[in-house]
Amino acid sequence: MNPIEILFDNKHDAATLTASSQQSPPEYTQVSGGSYLFRTLGIENETLTADLGSALYMTKVVIYGHNLSPAGTINVELLLNGDAVAETGFKGVAELIPLGRFRVGIDPWGGHDLSGLSTVGFEARFDPTIANAYRITLKDPTNDKSYLEIGRVFAGAPWSPPKDMNISFGVNVQNKTATRKERTEGGSLIAIGKGSWREVTFSFDHLEDDEFENFVKEMNKTDDTTEVYISVYPEKGGVIEAIHSFAAMRQDGYGYTHDRARNRKLPLTYVEV
Repeated sequence: MNPIEILFDNKHDAATLTASSQQSPPEYTQVSGGSYLFRTLGIENETLTADLGSALYMTKVVIYGHNLSPAGTINVELLLNGDAVAETGFKGVAELIPLGRFRVGIDPWGGHDLSGLSTVGFEARFDPTIANAYRITLKDPTNDKSYLEIGRVFAGAPWSPPKDMNISFGVNVQNKTATRKERTEGGSLIAIGKGSWREVTFSFDHLEDDEFENFVKEMNKTDDTTEVYISVYPEKGGVIEAIHSFAAMRQDGYGYTHDRARNRKLPLTYVEV
């Protein structure tokens, strides 16, 4: 099992964005909320380009909360001074492994259809690559909405611990709901309100001091109002990876225990945004 990944420092949020077409501004991918969705005019070869302003190491780009159908494809290119230095090639977003990533000759054909999940994401992974921009190209010629939509984009280099310092067993995921149920005078049960979200709780029980320091420095780039992207089981594939990967905020502050020499225990809870 690969160690957990948390993208604390989302480079997309400070990027300058341009789109090939737009019904709503591409800057909506820099904020969350159901009323803030970037929407294109068409459904084929639509592009979203992010200028980072300076060169930095990139390993991951996430297209989160899109409306592409199972037939849709995405290509993500990392750019350096206008030239593509790495790209995924066009990959399916729903039916291939995992979360839309498929590597010819490595991954088995088929995988899981993730299109029925409440929030669908596409993750593009790269070896560490220096880039100062990236371009996302979307194709979905059978999309019945006649436009393409993206809720959020996360980009950068996630923090991940060494395997022997990964989170412990006992990861707890709660699927919360805003629905309230009441009985009428006639005895019927009615539901009031809608809305659901995930909460994940996990614990780092084996963080040695050096890695604990790295983690604290990364986490302190954010606070409990900052959105991060969490992947609890990166590259596991299928539904298990998908339901444990989402945009979230830290529940509260954090605390840790110095339980033995050169070791810290750190429990955390993140809440889906």
